[in-house]
Amino acid sequence: MPHRNAKWRVLSPSAQLIVDPASGVRGIIRDTCADGAHRFHWSVIPSEEPLPIAAGRTGELVRARAIVEEALRACVADWRDLAGRVAMPDGPLPAPSDLCSDGLQDR
Repeated sequence: MPHRNAKWRVLSPSAQLIVDPASGVRGIIRDTCADGAHRFHWSVIPSEEPLPIAAGRTGELVRARAIVEEALRACVADWRDLAGRVAMPDGPLPAPSDLCSDGLQDR
């Protein structure tokens, strides 16, 4: 899991969501009901951003969850690392979208 308080939430029969509470980075899985390897569409989206930094498809829900959790973990680790180096005592933390570009697209 990306964060010990991050848990998968079932939003509907075809959508699941996980959110890292500290950074706001979220992972989403949609069941498209397609056959084969294109059934589950997954994406990882930084907070305050409309577009994903990582996205793909897989035929198994367990695999989709594992991929999303790993991408979320990498994005949050980058966010925490950079935020720790550049944050001022009372200043805002950088947006996760500025930090999460590690090439996990279409994994």
